[in-house]
Order: sequence, then C-alpha cells, then structure tokens
Amino acid sequence: MPSPFPKPGLRVFTLLLLHFTYLTHAIPLQHNNALRILHRQNPTPPPDLDPFYSAPPGLNASSPGDILRYRPVPYPIAAFNTTILNIAAAFHIQYRTTDSLGNPEAAMTTLLIPLNADPAKLLSYQIAEDSAFQSCSPSYALQKTSASNVTSSIELAFIEAALNKGWYVVTPDFEGPKSAFEAGPQAGHAVLDSLRAVLQSTAFSNITEEPRTALWGYSGGAFASNWALELQASYAPELNFVGAATGGTINNIAGAFSAINNGTLAGLIPTSFMGLAAAYPDFSEALEEELVPETAATFKTVLTECSSGDSSAFTEQDMLSYFKTGAAFLNTSIVQSTLNKVNIGKHVPVTPLYIYKSINDEVSPISDTDVFVDFYCEGGADVEYRRDEVSGHVTLAITGAGEALVWLEERMAGVAVQSECRTTSVVSTLLDPVGVLALGDIVVGALLGYLAGMLESLK
Repeated sequence: MPSPFPKPGLRVFTLLLLHFTYLTHAIPLQHNNALRILHRQNPTPPPDLDPFYSAPPGLNASSPGDILRYRPVPYPIAAFNTTILNIAAAFHIQYRTTDSLGNPEAAMTTLLIPLNADPAKLLSYQIAEDSAFQSCSPSYALQKTSASNVTSSIELAFIEAALNKGWYVVTPDFEGPKSAFEAGPQAGHAVLDSLRAVLQSTAFSNITEEPRTALWGYSGGAFASNWALELQASYAPELNFVGAATGGTINNIAGAFSAINNGTLAGLIPTSFMGLAAAYPDFSEALEEELVPETAATFKTVLTECSSGDSSAFTEQDMLSYFKTGAAFLNTSIVQSTLNKVNIGKHVPVTPLYIYKSINDEVSPISDTDVFVDFYCEGGADVEYRRDEVSGHVTLAITGAGEALVWLEERMAGVAVQSECRTTSVVSTLLDPVGVLALGDIVVGALLGYLAGMLESLK
C-alpha cells in the first residue's frame, strides 16, 4: 500500500525545519549586520524616516478604521530580500486605530491582492513581529529592499499559500507606531481597525463590501488574533468572521517569562518589557527605576533590533539579573497589574476557532493554553483544539500550518463547524495526509525563498 505522504515533500519539510531552526537561532548576528548596512544603503526609508508613517492632521477627528491615506507598496513584497511575491497589487494603508489607553493612533497595514483574486474572501494574517523596533514591522520588513525581518520572511510562505487560493490577505502592523509588543488591547484594536479600513478600500482594491473574513496567526500573531477575537463583540460588532486559526498561543505572559528565562529565547523578555513600556507610561517609569544602571543600556538594545537579534544578544542569560530586585520585581503590583491587562482570556469570542499547540511548547506551557481553552468552551465558544505531541514551539509553526490552512479553507467555503468544543491530542499534525498536502506548497515556497537568499548572499 503506497504511503499517503509525498516523499519529496517530506524531504523538503525536514530541510526547512533545519533551516528554520538555524535561521532563528544561528543566523541572528549576520542578520543584524545586514540590518545596519541596509539602513544605510536602503532606497526604502525605514518607518521613522518615511513621512507616510507620520500621523496626519485631523487624526483626532477620525473614527476607528478610517483610511487616513494609502499608496501602492513602494517596493515588491519579497522573502529574504530576494524572492518576489507574484501578486496583482499591494497597498500600504494608514488607518486610525486606538492604543491600549484609548487614545487615537495612526497605524499601518499591508493589503496583498493575488492574481485571479476572489474579492469575496479576505484573510487577516497576523505576523509574529515580536519586536520593540518599528523597522521590524511587516509593512516595512516584507519589502524587497528593506532590512528584512527573518520571521516575517518565513511567515510570508503561509501568506503566499493563502494568496494562491485567491484570497485577499491583509497583515497589520498591530504593535502600532510605538512598537508596543505584548500590549494586547493595542494589538486587538489594530487588527480590527485594519479590517475596517480594508472594507473601506473597495475603490482601489475592488474587494467586496462584505467578504467572507478569517483570521490566522501563530505565537505573537496568535496573541494579536485572540485579542481581536475577544474585543470584536464590544469594539467592532459590525465585523463578522467565518473562523480563526491561532497556534502557539501565549495567554500567560508571566508563565512564558519563567519558561524562556536562561534559554535561547530569553531575549523575548526585554523585548516584552520595552514593548509594554511603550504602551503604559506607569510601567515605563517603574521599569526605568528598576533596571540596574550598569546594564540598562544593554537591556534596551532591543529597541534597535528585530526578534532574531534579540535572541542572539540575550541567549541563555538570566534576565532577572538586569533588575535591582531580581525576581521580586515580577511580583510588584505594577508588573502584575500590567500583565493582567494584556493577558488574553478575558472575553469569550463569538467566532469559531481552530487552536493548535505543542504539548512540549518551550515558550508557553500547554497547561496554560488548556486553561484558556476551557474558559472559551465554558463560555459557549466553538473551538477545535489540537494538541500536538512531538513538535516544539518553533516546529509547530510549520508542521501545524497545513491543517490550519485546510480548516480555514473549509470556513471560507462555507462548511459549517460543529457547534461544540473538541480537544484532540495527536502524535503529529503531519499524520493527516490532507494537512501534509496543504503543507507542501507552504514548505516549498519558504525553502525556495531561503535558498534564493543564500544564493544572493554569495554573489
């Protein structure tokens, strides 16, 4: 009996996992050098030097989701600064949103229109920017001549898979102009207002006024997606979603800090703290007072690096040593209250959900996700929860993408979900041949992008 798994696809998959792990753990120093060089040579100015990103007059008089301005994306959308995405059009849309404190803010989103587009289908894909540096935002990082963020380039493979189905795809800079990483309300508002803006773009995008709309995100992108889903009923009740896929979800940030400290991803801790400081002035003041003076500048280097650089700079460090009172700082009222403001799991979404998580997730314990899924289910949400036994946080981003894409495709096609919660533990999502076949296009696209980047670097 022939195997249900296409052997070439699995070989490609294995190679990509190795390359993806290498990219996220071994390349950062080279990438950071390229980042600095490209900022000097790059014909596309970074956001802080691009007037298009500046808030225009009249911002306060606008409503959430209003389009403030738009333009064709100046340079082609490309992975690793080399592999250009073959699409019909791409637009930058600046729109009005609301920060975590309720203040009006001008944010950016990128709308991608595929060849043979179906204007009645729209996917909002939230990229895991995981950075406190605005030059790592998707609107800039996805351009060919930008100082490309490695994570954004990898996730462009997932976006391309959606585009290949004819879906419009929008990917918002949900951290906002201040790069407020981990500021949950900010992220949720930005995702919802990005969609409001896209629905107002018919004159130049040709999208229908009421497309079938879905959300997708992994890790930091799942965090933003879940916040959008939890806020949708109160903040944007006019929006309707057919479904949302969120993977590697982090719902307990303090638990994640404990899991990653002293590890290869310890750099996410200073990135989170500086992101929260950008969103909450009282937290910023407390952090400034708490940082050890001799190492404060090192802690703040995350303000000029993307996620790969943060990981490289702080790998296997005890980040608590940067605080005067060490671990005690995490238990102060200001830290606890701020983390409580940004953790998801406060409101039950009305949108059907597909949630996938590694049982061995090294960033966010599976037990934390079990708790928040139970909260959703007890509140009446429709959730299909897939627990994967052999993956890790990084690997499930790829191995779980196939099944997530298939689930989203069914929702886009109008296939109804079961009106109940279902939890399934599987050895691997790769054992589903349908998911593997869907994964094939994603993997090949990402691998070709990486190889093209390597070849370009050898010239």
